[in-house]
This record gives sequence, C-alpha cells and structure tokens, in this order.
Amino acid sequence: MEGIFTLPYSEYEVIVQLQKKFSKKEGFAFYIPTSRQQKGIDFIIHNDKKNIMKRIQVKSSRSYVDTPKTLKSGKIKSVKYKYNLWFNNFIDKYDKNNADYYILFGLFPVYTQDENIKSKNIFWKSLILCFNEKEMQELLKQVKTKREKKEDKFFGFGFNTEKEIFATRGFLNEENKSNFLLDNKVDSIKSEFLR
Repeated sequence: MEGIFTLPYSEYEVIVQLQKKFSKKEGFAFYIPTSRQQKGIDFIIHNDKKNIMKRIQVKSSRSYVDTPKTLKSGKIKSVKYKYNLWFNNFIDKYDKNNADYYILFGLFPVYTQDENIKSKNIFWKSLILCFNEKEMQELLKQVKTKREKKEDKFFGFGFNTEKEIFATRGFLNEENKSNFLLDNKVDSIKSEFLR
C-alpha cells in the first residue's frame, strides 16, 4: 500500500515555479515533510552537488481585483492597482531560524468576462515574492497602522503587471518591492548554494 500525500495548491505551485529555475542538472531537488502539521517549513530545496539545503516557508493570499467605479456624480473613480494581495502579519508567530526563505504567494485572475472555458488564454497566474529570513524580519517590523503607528494585523501589496509590485497596506509609504519578485531573487538564492 502506498501512502498518499496532499499539498496545498500554493506550495505545489511555488515548487513548480522553482523547479523551472533550479534544475536537476544543477543538482537541485525538492523535498516535502510527510506531516502536513510540520511546524516552520513547507519544503526543502537541496543541492546534492554541494550537499546544502534551504528551508522554505510559504504564505499565501487570494488576490483582490479592483476595477474603476462610477460614482453617483457620474465621474469614474480610477484605481491605482488592479490586483491586491493581502497577508496576515505573522510577526507574533515568527520563530527565528525556522526557515531560510519566506515565499509570499498570490494567485490572480487574468481572464475577462467575454472569455469562456474553451478560450485558449490563461485564466490564472501566480505571483511570487521571496525574502530571506533577515529581509522577512525587516519587512514584518515595518508593518504598522498609518494613523496610530501600531502593529497592523495585515499587510498587502498592489500591482498591475507581474513585473512591478508595491507594498501598500501596513506600510507608511508605498514602496516598490519588485526586487523581491522571484525572477529577481533567483541568482542570490543560487549563490547561497555555492558557498
């Protein structure tokens, strides 16, 4: 009898995307815990050529789509960001040295009302932000309410394209966080395996 393991979609999709960038030819392999209640990490990236591993924690968000609205006056209220991701602030549950990297994962729709299930276009895309432990700590420490400057329960990001993303909810200023998009972090993560 073979055991059956389940994996949340967010973790599965993150692994799929990472496997495209961390190939078997380079010595990379991915391992998941046998227990879904494993504390601290969701999967491990291992490089067998260097015998180095990195522990990964995934946090996921649904996307919230914002569209222009017609006001009672007849004017159209525009939106700054079409897509918004919303995460729980986990600073109180944060355990130092539990994970080497934190992945913030968002799934967002790219279909339109006139498309149907037979359309050849993609219906959903994912967006992945990647922070090492120190970067994640620094980000969570910044999460404050705008008025009272107290710890906010949530933090969020807004974006219109997959190439540029901004910290919005929980941050005093809207900061460009595009340097944390997965494509922009691959080289620095790989360098960790070459030490």
